[in-house]
Amino acid sequence: MADDYKIHLNFLPLKGNPPAFPIFRKPREPQSGDRPQLDAISFKLPDCGQAEEDWRSYWILPESREGFGAFTAQPDYNHHLTCWMLAWSLRSTANETVDAPEARISRNRFLRDISFVLKEHFEGQELLVMQPYYLRATRQFGFLADFHFALKEGVPFTRKVQQLSLSLDKNYRRNLDCYSDRSFRIRQFLTKMQTTLKSLHLGLDGPLVELEDDFVSLPADRLRTKVYLFGENRQSCSQFTGLREHGPLSPLDVPPRLLFMFREQDRQAARRLALALQGTKQRGRFVFPGFKALFKTPLEIDRNPIVLPDLTHYAMSGALDRVKQERNVHPALVPVLVLPDGDDDGYLTHKALFTHAEIPTQACTLRILQDDDTLKWAIGSLALQIFCKAGGRPWKVRPTADRSLIIGISQSHKLREHEGGRRVEKYFAFSVLTDSSGLFQKIQVLGEADSQTNYIMALQNTLRRILSDSAQEFSRVVIHTSFKLKYREIDAIQSVVTEAAAQTDANQCRFAVVKVNHKCRFFGVNRSTNSLVPYEASRVRLGPGEYLVWFEGIFPDKPTVTKAFPGPTHLEFLRLRDATQINEDILLQDLVNLSGANWRGFNAKSAPISVFYCHLVADLVHDFHERGLPLPAVEDLNPWFL
Repeated sequence: MADDYKIHLNFLPLKGNPPAFPIFRKPREPQSGDRPQLDAISFKLPDCGQAEEDWRSYWILPESREGFGAFTAQPDYNHHLTCWMLAWSLRSTANETVDAPEARISRNRFLRDISFVLKEHFEGQELLVMQPYYLRATRQFGFLADFHFALKEGVPFTRKVQQLSLSLDKNYRRNLDCYSDRSFRIRQFLTKMQTTLKSLHLGLDGPLVELEDDFVSLPADRLRTKVYLFGENRQSCSQFTGLREHGPLSPLDVPPRLLFMFREQDRQAARRLALALQGTKQRGRFVFPGFKALFKTPLEIDRNPIVLPDLTHYAMSGALDRVKQERNVHPALVPVLVLPDGDDDGYLTHKALFTHAEIPTQACTLRILQDDDTLKWAIGSLALQIFCKAGGRPWKVRPTADRSLIIGISQSHKLREHEGGRRVEKYFAFSVLTDSSGLFQKIQVLGEADSQTNYIMALQNTLRRILSDSAQEFSRVVIHTSFKLKYREIDAIQSVVTEAAAQTDANQCRFAVVKVNHKCRFFGVNRSTNSLVPYEASRVRLGPGEYLVWFEGIFPDKPTVTKAFPGPTHLEFLRLRDATQINEDILLQDLVNLSGANWRGFNAKSAPISVFYCHLVADLVHDFHERGLPLPAVEDLNPWFL
């Protein structure tokens, strides 16, 4: 790797140091929780030159209101306040500029996204999204600038939408130029925004600030790329090739038996799926060689399928009764459901009922089964999911030296609409446990309650027990928190881990907490290659304990783009008071390794499974909650969520 490897981040910094700016503030009394103005926001600021630990919390407004006093804020007083003022200034300037595109403000007050509508389509809108940001690595304020396609409400997700979102090219094939296309869109839209961006005042009647003409470039390096382990611990750099040549890491003890469930009109589609899985009559058409050839075990098909009258709760309950009887004779039975496209109710009903009864299932839609080209690429991943749900382990990744337990944590709260907004009716958090080689351990409920106080208490108590038990078995315990978690949940987790670290000998076990966010506004390009794609396992440091990592990308010796690569993942290490920290390089390498442990498919999303699996479960649990369906009944069920 060249020493001058750099990545240009989609960050436009301000020119020079930003000046002081005017605000209006009012002390926030601890006993008063009411917001004095709808648009007021709270930040800590100095009062008469006090030390930072004695700063007070104030309600802040950009304009004068009764009860609010004028104050001149220095940019470094509070970086969050300065970013908030940048967002307010950009929105205000756009509203006052005649030819500025329509501006939309994010509903999330903490993200402060401002989206500008640059192009309209029947399917939706092309947006330039601007987000204020303080880049600690260079000590610069500015804006992240990103392209986004917003789908109109009620419009179905079609291939045209994928094309407008840049995931498909003009010929509706995989867009191998997505990085260069996305970069071009951002620059094109920034050019259209020049009038607004060059007349930006920081605060009401505040000083004029300018943005640099080019994105900032940051030094980058690479972590080790992923290596996969298969039967007899033989290695390969490819999941599919390694499985075909070496066999699975843990084969099945008995052949899995598939029991198909379908409506009568879908019988032929079910037959096509059965033949494709077995590999019979498909050679030369599919890359997939057949279940037995790939997983080294035969596949049995129950010749007496379940023909469903429909996909209602009643019909699924009847199917479940039959499956329970069959599993008494064939414990390795895996039900396979053929679904019409878009029938979310049927899918969720069957998934909830069967997992509540401790039975993992496999589903496949008619859209996949009725199109040869689609089935060609999907059949291998479908077979992989069946193999895992039957109890097999296809591969793991070569871990770092010490054995670690990785605890991915996410939440799925049940919301209810009420007058004036939404409220949480039920709080629910859970964890997905893996080791650092990516082997799935179990799902464990952390907290479930009707009130936030009881929920937080349950979450802390359960996590405290997990950490205490794990410290006896593992030399490192690392928590990966989902971006879905709220501040209070993260604070609760952080305090419990700090407590566990203080009570445990660091020579026996160390702890760490990492926030993992793959839904972020960060984007970066590698201008040393024509494709602009960064190298796989690239790392950019944004500041102390804050990084971007590209889990997928090209290789220096193989710069050819073979797929549409995703953007980077934002990672932030939370500090634990009075705790010996684990080396950040080790923690980052674990994350890279876990991004290759996804058993959902051979070309599945390359994201750390600790958080990715959590998101899959969170989405399903949310839908179960919303429909009043039962939740999964066991914690160590084979990965039913794949």
